[in-house]
Amino acid sequence: MNCYYDTGLLLKLYTDEPASGAVQAFAAKNARPIPFLALHKSECASALHLKAFRGECSIAQANRALADIQDDLRTGVLRSYLPDWESVWRQCSDLAQSYTHLIGCRTLDTLHVACALELGFRHIVTSDARQSALAERTGMVVHFPR
Repeated sequence: MNCYYDTGLLLKLYTDEPASGAVQAFAAKNARPIPFLALHKSECASALHLKAFRGECSIAQANRALADIQDDLRTGVLRSYLPDWESVWRQCSDLAQSYTHLIGCRTLDTLHVACALELGFRHIVTSDARQSALAERTGMVVHFPR
């Protein structure tokens, strides 16, 4: 099955965090290229350098993880997608208007779900409760490897 990965779960493929092993096993079992957007690239860079700022890793480790991501883009483990961003933002706004008052989803929750839907993905890999609830309400299948 083709799955869209939330950045938090995608990062578990490149860092040693709780559930990293489960996400790595899920990705290996699924054996499909993982979608990678400019959104993921920006969030990964920010999150990894924030880990360095917090002392959770060195800057060298953060940069190594970013280099590993680039390697995986070159080798096809990750596949770059370019959605129609105007359509994504319109859908993001529509999702927020329809569901935020019901489930408390945030902009990044609606943005990731909108990206997945815009690209035609019906499966999402996430551990975020609000994002999961939103995805389910749109008819997506949610996976949280444990």
